[in-house]
Amino acid sequence: MRDMKTITVAVADDHPVVLESLDRLLQRHPPFRVMHTCRSGTELIAALTQSPVDIAVVDYSMSRGERPLDGLPLLRKLRDIAPRTRCVMFTAHSNPSVLAAALKLGVAAIVSKDDPLAEIVGACRRVGTARACYLSPTARAAVERGEAGTLGGHPALTARELEVVRLFASGHTLQDIAKQLGRSVSTVSTQKYTAMRKLQADSNTHLIRYAYENGLI
Repeated sequence: MRDMKTITVAVADDHPVVLESLDRLLQRHPPFRVMHTCRSGTELIAALTQSPVDIAVVDYSMSRGERPLDGLPLLRKLRDIAPRTRCVMFTAHSNPSVLAAALKLGVAAIVSKDDPLAEIVGACRRVGTARACYLSPTARAAVERGEAGTLGGHPALTARELEVVRLFASGHTLQDIAKQLGRSVSTVSTQKYTAMRKLQADSNTHLIRYAYENGLI
């Protein structure tokens, strides 16, 4: 039997138990070889800059630390510094707009944390041997719900507005968000205001409740 070509993998998740589980899972399934296990987006970028891999399995939300690098900014950075690395996004998010934005950034697969862990192996096999995009069942259902371009009867938020809402609802100040996203505080404040207007949210509490109810955090 012909030996399978090794597929190198990096795994990034800020929860040690999840990180170890993903590492062990993939190491048990040839032809995968996990080269990097990273607990932050910054650590992942540093690892791939030094030693690129074929596939990166990346948790969408890694918001620990003062200036975390996660979400759409991390996906953009990955696309820029490791264009040949195919990204498998592993996420608890079910917001169709978030998933659609990730796909536009070139994510090769999205696996929901509501699906069996074996979906990670299936996604890595698919993107490691073909150029087609892969969505786990729950992720696919979420994307299909968002095809009409609205969510909960409200106009769809832009990717930039979604990131501001997600980070604000996660407890970050506008100043923190501006630093993390590389925008001015004024721009972030305007994007938050625009999102609230679109969602008809009349208070920060309403905005945070929207984020929880729609899978942003």
